[in-house]
Amino acid sequence: MNPFFRVIYILTTCFLFGIHAVSAQTESYAIRIGNTVIPPSELSQTYKKLLQSDSIKKDKSKEFLQDFINYKLMVYASQRMGKDTTKAFREEINSYRKELATPYLVDKIILEKMIQDTYERMREEVRVAQIFIPVPKNASPADTMTAFDEIRTLRLRILKGEPFEQIAKNYSQDVSSAARGGDMGFISVLGNHYTFETAAYTLNKGELSFPLRTEKGYHLIKVLEKRSSRGKVKLAQILISAVPTNSIEVGEAKRKIDEVYNYLKKGESFEAVCRAYSNDTKTKNSGGVMSKWFEAGMLDDKVLEVVFALRDKGEYTAPIQTALGWHIFKLVDKKALLRFDEMAPFIRQKVTSDPSRGAIIKGNLVKRLRKDNNFQETISVKQEAFDNFYKDRIGNEDYLGKTVFTINQSPSSVREFYAFVTKTQRQLAKIGALNDKSEKDWYNLFVEDRVLRYEESNLEIKYPEFRAEVQDYREGILQKDFLNDNVLDKSLDSLSQLRYFNQNAQNYQYTNRVLAKVITTDRRETMEQARAALLKAPYQMNRPFPNVFFEKDKSDFSAETQQKLSELVVIMIKNRDYTVEITGNSDPEETESVSAQRARKIVNFLINKNISPTRIIEKDDGKYKPVSKTDRSRNMRAGVKFYSNSMEDVVKRFNALKPGSLTAEEHYFKKGENEFVDMAAWMVGESNYEAKGRQVLINIQKVEEPRPKTFKEARGQVIKDYQKILFDNLMNQLKTKYPVVVSQEEVKRILD
Repeated sequence: MNPFFRVIYILTTCFLFGIHAVSAQTESYAIRIGNTVIPPSELSQTYKKLLQSDSIKKDKSKEFLQDFINYKLMVYASQRMGKDTTKAFREEINSYRKELATPYLVDKIILEKMIQDTYERMREEVRVAQIFIPVPKNASPADTMTAFDEIRTLRLRILKGEPFEQIAKNYSQDVSSAARGGDMGFISVLGNHYTFETAAYTLNKGELSFPLRTEKGYHLIKVLEKRSSRGKVKLAQILISAVPTNSIEVGEAKRKIDEVYNYLKKGESFEAVCRAYSNDTKTKNSGGVMSKWFEAGMLDDKVLEVVFALRDKGEYTAPIQTALGWHIFKLVDKKALLRFDEMAPFIRQKVTSDPSRGAIIKGNLVKRLRKDNNFQETISVKQEAFDNFYKDRIGNEDYLGKTVFTINQSPSSVREFYAFVTKTQRQLAKIGALNDKSEKDWYNLFVEDRVLRYEESNLEIKYPEFRAEVQDYREGILQKDFLNDNVLDKSLDSLSQLRYFNQNAQNYQYTNRVLAKVITTDRRETMEQARAALLKAPYQMNRPFPNVFFEKDKSDFSAETQQKLSELVVIMIKNRDYTVEITGNSDPEETESVSAQRARKIVNFLINKNISPTRIIEKDDGKYKPVSKTDRSRNMRAGVKFYSNSMEDVVKRFNALKPGSLTAEEHYFKKGENEFVDMAAWMVGESNYEAKGRQVLINIQKVEEPRPKTFKEARGQVIKDYQKILFDNLMNQLKTKYPVVVSQEEVKRILD
């Protein structure tokens, strides 16, 4: 491997796998660079990690040693230049260190238990009802107590025999569930406050909870139903929108959905009907397929039972009315709950990002750290701080300097407590999140902050692997920047590249080569289809796009058409090799010129959206291709077809149906690059044969004799070669400036 690229590789692997010794001075050395010692343990552990990960092979130990020395040389040189003392460097390291510290500042025992408990809850579906009494964000203690007394009184009334449903209808302030007697349907795991969810999954069917407090207020929960999880479903839908309060609109939507349903029962494609009728602009062009997997707690009750009753993929429901309008759902896929090891990473991310769960995990961590780090509190000073919390101060009061607590004898004063409160209040006020807290609440936040800060500042001492990761990152940044400054940036100078090329022109020669199109298929029938599809660029794609419809004798765009054409623009932007054909059509009863106007209008729209005119084909079919004699509005249209200049797009289309059925490429080949080209006679023309179980078509368009490359043709290789020269020269200079001494005995013991 090119030494330059080996160094880039070793940078990454050292960063990922390198483990540093605790104290270099207590060991003999493996390598000395200048006045720095690299102990045998560091070299050994880095080497073993790379072997275990298959990043290197044992027979490449000499190359590893050279790469390791080169890497350390660049780090050492960068440190001698003071690159690790700059403000930008320190900020980058501190930012990385903070990110790396996150998993160390978590109560892992509580987290893992919470992950396991969450998975167990996913095995069950729970339907609950609630009575909710809100508590304002900045509520006073008196207001909070009033809300608590109200919810407690309601609970006592239910226990004495009043129906939960009636109490919920009369008193619950949850707008979405009160009218249904508090019924929230089946709740989804990780979709509610942890306290709320825990109560729902802990209670038995029919049981009533004690009052629960969340950040929103107080809740009473009653469990209505429990059953085993039915897994998740992937759905497609056809939606006919209708406002529920508009009876005329609802009636029209019902007529239209019945028409859709009849088409489906007659065997029409769900995808085609969806594109023609559905009002869901996000899904209609993908056959109605919705991106989410739905579980019970995510679906309206009307929809829930019906879609989970679907058994076979492709089966669809009868029309269903919801608040959005009328739907027909199709089952795309269904799956049971995944195994714990498959779900754990997802659950972990959700648990750690959820505020209610995170508060519990952090609280347990702080409690443990207070004990581990000898947290000592001076109760009298704490009370004095509370007594003076709201009083005016001039800043020289005696109590401000008193120590309110220590962490491993490191003191925190009352002054620091007050400063923390002031700073935090300002930060919260800027984002509109400031709310009233008691002096006790602020004090607990201050303790939490100081305990976690102390732990974070001592991670290197407590966790050798953390220290090693931070050190590896430090060295990786130093080496990368040094390499950029002395090799990569210099190699990009075009004048230097040209000079190097002229000095070494004999190294850049074309051997005998051919310009050829090479197609191979698994069957003769596939070859015939591929040959026709790949005859000439641009190649026609079978990617569907819905027709654009117009009113009679008009070419103006409706809002729906604007949306549809915007989606077309996105497709063209994402697929730079695509060409689009726009064909105008009209009904026989329309004016002669309207079809051309429709095509021209769409073409202009695309051009105005920065789609190059060279990527657009404009056609006018006039009145000659009607698609319906009964529904004339379907003739008043413009059609869209996609073509691609990339053979790869055609290959993907064939292989989507049967992987490996087609390969195709067209460029210059030299001997040894393609076995099928090597088998052919190197003469201009086309040849067909069978080889290695494949049908082969070779079309040789040009045969070139050996010749020197131009600078433009050779530039990519020139840059690589020039980088190698710069790198080798740099390493020689560094070894002269900073002598390298290798303990052959230690190195042999480690690498053998």
